[in-house]
Amino acid sequence: MKRMLISCFAAALLFSPGWAVAEAKGKQQSKPKWVDKNKDGIPDDWELKYKLGLGKNVANQDKDRDGLTNRVEYNLRLNPTKTDTDKDKILDGDEDTDRDGLTNSAEVALGTKPEDADSDNDRVKDGAEKKGKAKLSNVVQKLELQIKTAANQIIKVGYHWSERHSHLHMKDQTGEVTASDVQALISDLQASPSLPNDQVIAKIQTLFSLDTPFRLELEWKYGSGRTRKLSVKQSDKGNTTGQPGDGEDDDDQDDDEGHDQDDDGKNSDSPDDASDE
Repeated sequence: MKRMLISCFAAALLFSPGWAVAEAKGKQQSKPKWVDKNKDGIPDDWELKYKLGLGKNVANQDKDRDGLTNRVEYNLRLNPTKTDTDKDKILDGDEDTDRDGLTNSAEVALGTKPEDADSDNDRVKDGAEKKGKAKLSNVVQKLELQIKTAANQIIKVGYHWSERHSHLHMKDQTGEVTASDVQALISDLQASPSLPNDQVIAKIQTLFSLDTPFRLELEWKYGSGRTRKLSVKQSDKGNTTGQPGDGEDDDDQDDDEGHDQDDDGKNSDSPDDASDE
């Protein structure tokens, strides 16, 4: 009888309003607090942990200059003050965190989500999506080209993707190379990522109207992170020297010479602006 009374009393307490309120308060107190005073989508304690401050533009800053904003680094659980969070000798921007065939920095440039392998939820991985005829993994993210012509004139081209727009820097002492020529080269490299080196050289020679002899150095990087390099000297007899295989080393230094040129193809540099080397 006593046991029955004790059981009934315990049940009454369990289902009484006071007990329910106390239980609810206990649950509320156990929930972690997520404070975001500057309303940038990043917890304040994460920003303070890495000494980023609590300013209005913290989320869009790139303190370690690895090509990823603080917001992206937070979403990827990376250290926003180190260029190589896991110390594997691959920069955070060159990692493919979601394994979709695109590097983190390429995803930022192309507008896809580096933390989501299928940004648009169409059951096709981001790297397999297509831009025109080329897969996004084959899109040229960066290209650096320097040529010394038979007349000792210099041609310099710097190209990179940034926030869905291409930027082109050109210095051309010959006055013959146009933005359309550069775009045609990039389109060929995207359409055929495994194009043999000799065919790449032949395309450049044709597009840029190069007479022999000439010297050429080219490096380009795909959205997949693959990097290819060429360094050749073409003689007037048609002999080619110094033609290595494809490289995997990345060159993260931008060519600051020249002015930006967007997709409209207008070249803001004139041949007179180029300096002799």
